[in-house]
Amino acid sequence: MHQDKRLTKRLISYWENLRKQDVLPGWNKFNPAALADIMGQCCMWKVEISDKNNNSQLYTYEYIGEDVQKALGRDLTGKIFSPNVRPFPAARIVKRINEIVESKNPILDEGNFVNEKNKTIKFRSCLLPFGTKEGEVTNVLLGLSWIEI
Repeated sequence: MHQDKRLTKRLISYWENLRKQDVLPGWNKFNPAALADIMGQCCMWKVEISDKNNNSQLYTYEYIGEDVQKALGRDLTGKIFSPNVRPFPAARIVKRINEIVESKNPILDEGNFVNEKNKTIKFRSCLLPFGTKEGEVTNVLLGLSWIEI
């Protein structure tokens, strides 16, 4: 059987397999061991309501894979994330985290940019919502792959 190695396809396939007929796959069903070979390229946030009056969310980094930590230059586990912070170009999808919490649908992005070493970086990324059967998003997973060309 051919295993698709494209990170975004694998993550979305895994997400759909866990979700089945539910609005969202349950976070309790997420098994990082099933994705052990790509977890270094992932990042996870816990989603909480910070203000019930305007339904705003609070995002806390729960996990940052080794490759993502290297790209960020530090480990942000346990820190609060703001979608307004300017991310490195390959992670621009994180600016859309509020959208995914509202829509409950995966979001994909891809593109390229020239880094500080004047090398072209080609990337693909996806954001995946996890939560309850009732459709409340409790966690978001970022998958990010890149290559220098």
